[in-house]
Amino acid sequence: MSKRTEKVADLIQEVLAEQIDRKLKHPDIVNSMVSITRVDVTPDFSHAKIYVSILGDNIISTKAMDALKHSAPYLHRQLVQEIHLRRIPKLDFIEDRSMEEAEQLSTLFKSIDTSISPKKEL
Repeated sequence: MSKRTEKVADLIQEVLAEQIDRKLKHPDIVNSMVSITRVDVTPDFSHAKIYVSILGDNIISTKAMDALKHSAPYLHRQLVQEIHLRRIPKLDFIEDRSMEEAEQLSTLFKSIDTSISPKKEL
């Protein structure tokens, strides 16, 4: 990714985080903890993949993802107003489960560590 693409991705992440946190009033998003973990923008700025981490169970995360996908046109319009580029990318929201998977691995490693007892040498 070029420096310009990275800067645009960072700017999109910043603006979307503020919009989702403060201005988006969808009930399925207001009641859940939504964090943007990463934004990947295509070099021609036509598409942006927005990776989102949602705190909660599967039902909460599914509802929040549906709400974000439903709110994508509104969020795109907000980006047009906030970011002054010739082309604002189409938003594609993707659920990022890396934090959840990392927690599961950590729990697994802890259970393995406690189940293996050290061997005593004579």
